[in-house]
Amino acid sequence: MSVQPDMDARIAKLLAAMPVGAVRSVAACASSGNNRTYKVQTEHRTLAVKQYFRHGDDTRDRLGTEFGFLSFAAQAAPGCAPAPLSMDCEESLAAYEFVEGRALAAAELQWTHVQAAIDFFLALNTPQARLLAKDLPPASEACFSVAGHLELVGRRVAGLAAGIPDTVDNSAAVALVQQLKTYWDALASRVLESAVAPDVLLAPAQRCLSPSDFGFHNALLQADQRLRFLDFEYAGWDDPAKLVGDFFAQLAVPVPAEYFDRFVAAIAAAFTDPQAVIARANLLRPVYQVKWCCIALNVFLPTHLARRQFANPGMDKAILQRRQVAKAQSIFQSLPTL
Repeated sequence: MSVQPDMDARIAKLLAAMPVGAVRSVAACASSGNNRTYKVQTEHRTLAVKQYFRHGDDTRDRLGTEFGFLSFAAQAAPGCAPAPLSMDCEESLAAYEFVEGRALAAAELQWTHVQAAIDFFLALNTPQARLLAKDLPPASEACFSVAGHLELVGRRVAGLAAGIPDTVDNSAAVALVQQLKTYWDALASRVLESAVAPDVLLAPAQRCLSPSDFGFHNALLQADQRLRFLDFEYAGWDDPAKLVGDFFAQLAVPVPAEYFDRFVAAIAAAFTDPQAVIARANLLRPVYQVKWCCIALNVFLPTHLARRQFANPGMDKAILQRRQVAKAQSIFQSLPTL
């Protein structure tokens, strides 16, 4: 991916107050996400500079959320995530510690990696850390009741059903969304019937500091075999059951289902009523599988496609959409029979 013509000057402005010396080089990093990331070499160190997506239909403060959460994580879980260094809201840019490492492949994922994710979560949720984070906002799609979870995912299903144009090119996606909607209507009714007090809000003590979009697609393995976690633009206070559901439904580096019970038990141990967390995580697990079917198909919606194209201007839309339909079909086929 090429570097925008004025990016050197914008990065120099971002780093002007930092003791890093002159900018020597700016190189675009490969991206398939929502934003653009650059590897910036200065006189004294290497930095990561992130340029955040902005769109009239997407009002989330991605920069402020990520920078604020990383500032908290630097105190609560030092060394687990990149250190935040500088931000420029006007330019939608932020500078972070550059993390050297490689992505994990699904085939090499082991319990030791899952344990590292658990350790990071637990460090973010100690009593002392929770006090540090008292002013952080809710996560971007925070849910604090069972009814809230159902409403969130129901909106996604309805948005796809109404938003994907019924064209020949979109036929596979449209057909899958129709199947998904039928399944969702039955699942939502069953979850609502099974839930205890579905409208009651989760007590603050039962909420967690969630990295959101948490999984090994957002992690790098360093040469010393330590994992560093990345991308916190949706992070904040949330339901730990939602974190679990998302963690086990990620598309890029799926976590083996055999680890589910151990992971949930370890996460739940951080709370005063662990059995309630475990029960809610099990109840909501298929709800979040449906959610990730929807996320896979977001590339058929204009705003979401624009975000992907911003991060990777050279991408082939048709190839991306075919790949995402295949991922969504795989998740859909794994859903429990109702």
